[in-house]
Amino acid sequence: MWFKKSHKEYAHSKLKIHIATHKDKVNRILQILSLVISLVTIVCIICYHGLYISIHAKNVIRWIIFGSLLFYIIKYFTMLFYSLHRVKYLKRSWFEGLIIAILILQFLSYFIFNFDLRMISSINFENYYLLFIQFYFLIIVLIEFTKVSGLMGKHMISPPVMMLLSFFLLILVGTVLLSMPRMTTNGISFIDALFTATSASCITGLTTVSTGTAFTIKGQFVIMCLVQLGGMSILSFATFFSTFLSRSYVGLRYQYMMRDIANTDQLSDTVSLLRSIVITTFIIELVGVALLFTYWKTTGFFQSDSLNMFYSFFYAINAFNNGGFVLVDKSLLEMGVIGSYFPQIVMMLLVFLGGIGFLTIRDFFSPRNIRQRNKYQWKKLMPQTQVVLITTFALIIGGTILFFFIENKHALSNQGGLFDRMFVALFQIVTCRTSGFTVLDISTMHLSSVMIIILLMFIGGAPGSTGGGIKTTTLFVLVKSIQATVLGKKRLEHNHRTIPFSMVDRASTIVTMSLIFIFTSCFLIAVVEPDVPLMDVLFETTSGFTTCGLSTGAPATWNWAAKLILIFDMYIGRIGTLTLAFALTKQKKESQHQYPDMYIMVG
Repeated sequence: MWFKKSHKEYAHSKLKIHIATHKDKVNRILQILSLVISLVTIVCIICYHGLYISIHAKNVIRWIIFGSLLFYIIKYFTMLFYSLHRVKYLKRSWFEGLIIAILILQFLSYFIFNFDLRMISSINFENYYLLFIQFYFLIIVLIEFTKVSGLMGKHMISPPVMMLLSFFLLILVGTVLLSMPRMTTNGISFIDALFTATSASCITGLTTVSTGTAFTIKGQFVIMCLVQLGGMSILSFATFFSTFLSRSYVGLRYQYMMRDIANTDQLSDTVSLLRSIVITTFIIELVGVALLFTYWKTTGFFQSDSLNMFYSFFYAINAFNNGGFVLVDKSLLEMGVIGSYFPQIVMMLLVFLGGIGFLTIRDFFSPRNIRQRNKYQWKKLMPQTQVVLITTFALIIGGTILFFFIENKHALSNQGGLFDRMFVALFQIVTCRTSGFTVLDISTMHLSSVMIIILLMFIGGAPGSTGGGIKTTTLFVLVKSIQATVLGKKRLEHNHRTIPFSMVDRASTIVTMSLIFIFTSCFLIAVVEPDVPLMDVLFETTSGFTTCGLSTGAPATWNWAAKLILIFDMYIGRIGTLTLAFALTKQKKESQHQYPDMYIMVG
């Protein structure tokens, strides 16, 4: 008895030594295989949906998917075997374990009992099952992308460069997808596919082809996914799935990169903030989907619930992410929105929430913060939240009043009574700042109204939001700087706080670089398209750079060179001029000595 017990303990200790010795090597091998197999499977799924292929090719793809599913089952149990703390591993990988359990149940039911789980319902469950499998592989790829990003971070790739690469990769994948035959009705050129993919990934909304007629339902679905990933940043989604679903550890350098994306100074709060960003996004978008679906369902606008559901998702995602894409040629004019307050209010709220930033939403709407503000009188909103709300409401109210009085006898003249015209003016100003939705024809607007819209687009949304532009806080800091200069003050003060001059320098740099970039884009487009009116060029370049998406329709007729300039415009506008500058330059340490002051005449 004693011999058996000692032999068992010896075997157990030997197994532990084997696991501890080979664990890292096995993990590396499985990680590489997982990434390769995931990418191969994703490519197969893309070919399955994007290309016109034979029945034999479809069967080959099905077997590849089957083999990849079998690999992930084997991988899961191998990782479980080589884990020193198996209970902790099961808790940490609960989501993956749930997926594996469903897959095993599917295999057992089909191969042993000859019963397919997809036939348990009277409805056609096949499409939902395939969608589930594809979503699972998307999660796997996002998790692996996070791990690869972490490895790239270890090799001293800076956060700005990582931002540039992530959006470049998203645009590249989107271009390939939108170029596939089954994504379009009659095929589009490569430059138009690149333009649309860039516009969607950079949440702009500018188009050179009609989204509703040039793309099939699959192509429109790809555009919707690009808007979602681009709005939240693909790195944010990857981090969310890696930390929330697989409980992976996020390294310190990767947290610094996520801090830059989230626009926060608190490193310790980065991962939890990104989780709340993604969860809050899904909640707000689902509420918007439910409201739009209910409205279009009660009005009978769509013939089928599936089409109603798709349109609801498409517009809710585009509204909150300030994408601005529409599925009809006349924007929202034909969507049963004009003359109906309910859908306009829903769209405005989604655009507004997406444009004020996640930090503002979290600070203002968080139940915990609300309870603390009610309990403690000294507990106030964060200074940034106050600045964002004050500036946003000032721009909306001031812009609405100006727009109404200018367009009352022009573009608004056929919009019904006084209240209807004021409401349309409010909707137009709220959406023109960031999203690009419109219920009016821009060509019928007065020139002064167009200039107001250009200014609002240039200012854009709040930091950390899905809106573009120089940001409302940048405008606030510059106004305070002008006020201090005019009044002869040596310090910038607001609400018993001092604004550091480093913030003024940053704001001035952002505005200056943005103006230079817009001017350069206008100049280059004027060179390659000399017949286009200057105001149209300025409007389109400002809309592209600020990722707003309002358009006069001019880019559809531009040549490939002008479209390429606008593509670069949207790309730089999304990642930011400072991010581009940081990515292209090497930061130098400031010297300890200081030269004498130099005074020159300015102004």
